[in-house]
Amino acid sequence: MPKALKITKTILYIATGTLIFVFFWKMLPYAAFLVGGVVLIYALEELVFCILRRQFAALAESLIQIILAVLLFFSNGDLAKVCVIWGVWGIIRESRELTHALVNIKKRRLAIWDIIESVVVISLSVTMILSPNEHHATVHLVLLGIELILEVTFPWLEELLAVRKTKPDKSAKQ
Repeated sequence: MPKALKITKTILYIATGTLIFVFFWKMLPYAAFLVGGVVLIYALEELVFCILRRQFAALAESLIQIILAVLLFFSNGDLAKVCVIWGVWGIIRESRELTHALVNIKKRRLAIWDIIESVVVISLSVTMILSPNEHHATVHLVLLGIELILEVTFPWLEELLAVRKTKPDKSAKQ
């Protein structure tokens, strides 16, 4: 991803996540548009990368996510519909993340936090589907704000730590 696009994405995700996290009680009536926008942006990003990487088998998942975003936009603010669609999107997205984590375990890489995150998100998504109410939507909205912030800060921190590890240690030279 080009550096300018990465910086723009980081700023937008952190700003949006912070606004959602801080003002979640005022944003609940707009949950369909907020979540629909996040799903649409996420799906379009996935779609572009699938095309650029020529991973055409993964296009179907991106198209399904775009359909879910459109359904959210046309849910007329019906919180039950929003919860169910949001829950389905969470399961789709986290099942892919869980698969990725299991592949990392097979390659003997640390993936326990990814597995824990996936299991928690899938559990919360199932809860939203089975009991679509204001309480679950509010909790999920707060978690969405946190997730948006963490989604861009974790890779940035990993990149920063990787750069630090590759720099030669000055004390080792002496």
